[in-house]
Amino acid sequence: MSLTADVVIIGAGTIGSSTAYHLARQGAGRVVVVEMGRAGSGTSSKSASMLSLQFGHDELMVRMAQRAYARYMQFEEEFGVPIDFRRTGLMVLATEASAAHLRRNAGLMQTLGIPTELLSPEEVKYRYPAIHTEDLELGTFGPDDGVLDAHMVVSGYVSKARELGAQVLEDVRATGIRMDGGRVAGVETTAGYIEAPLVVNAGGPWAIEIGRWVGLDLPILNSARSIVVTQPFPDIPSDWPFVEDVTVEWYCRPEGPGILMGMGAAPTDQTEIPFRREAMDDMFAAAIHRIPVLAKAGILTGWTGVRPMTLDDRPILGPVDGVQGLLLNCGWGGAGVMLSPVAGDLLARYVMTGEAAALEPFRLGRFAGVRTSDIHDLRILARTG
Repeated sequence: MSLTADVVIIGAGTIGSSTAYHLARQGAGRVVVVEMGRAGSGTSSKSASMLSLQFGHDELMVRMAQRAYARYMQFEEEFGVPIDFRRTGLMVLATEASAAHLRRNAGLMQTLGIPTELLSPEEVKYRYPAIHTEDLELGTFGPDDGVLDAHMVVSGYVSKARELGAQVLEDVRATGIRMDGGRVAGVETTAGYIEAPLVVNAGGPWAIEIGRWVGLDLPILNSARSIVVTQPFPDIPSDWPFVEDVTVEWYCRPEGPGILMGMGAAPTDQTEIPFRREAMDDMFAAAIHRIPVLAKAGILTGWTGVRPMTLDDRPILGPVDGVQGLLLNCGWGGAGVMLSPVAGDLLARYVMTGEAAALEPFRLGRFAGVRTSDIHDLRILARTG
């Protein structure tokens, strides 16, 4: 295979496929996506699939969440694909250790017009008697959050991108970026070379490796999080909200007849991690402490996903000084599925207009001097300092 393209996108998860769709829609020319597996089969397939207005912790990210949420409410109309959104609500619980942070976050949401209730431990217990509340200081509830089908999101982006002329090459792995002087010349793949003046790194957890192909040490920390789904568990009703214990970063929600729960933020150098049953020990200790009835739950299945985190929990977007033609759309952490409509649109608008103002808060340059190896310790300092 030998192709010529105007833009090559590496990665066809929610971020890469959204970028392809928005570029094709805005008339970017020949758009080619290379995906080493099937579209959406990487980290996008391993998320908890939440669409949340409560996720952002600063005004900019909350505004992005509002824009993405509005787009998702019109997704089926725009793409002809249902994403099966269920408005379950989000209940966040905090002990004394994290109550001040949660209270500040709730205040931000309310200021920005996002419905958010502050609940006392007694109010939490009244609504959901199965929750252990004796050590809680505070709860919040966002009624508009919910669950969607990430597979259908990717399917919608890919189908529409192809309809608009983009090529999405599945089971084709990018293996390098060819340079000509200080600028991008194209992408080497397992199926041959693709010549292109623009390359988008939308590799999710693989973004670090892709950056190294052109001498970049991207300040991203890959973090492993394990998720399990229980066998049918009628003790918790199917209309329960997503429940997060923010102090220990544990969460659960109904998933079909069972319960999905997740926990963990372990730094990892691996991008594909088999599920480890030993990871369940801390998860079940947290689960049984917060919702004691979960002690009776049996495990049906489990997996481990990898989240590409940055120091300030904002993504890295836009061009790279010194590597002309390389564009970044990575470092989305656990928010890639939620914010994908905005992620693709922002980068596509930059490609088409060259106007970089909207990307300034996300540019790589804000991390000048920070290396990948620094991120773990710096994230800890940021959260405890």
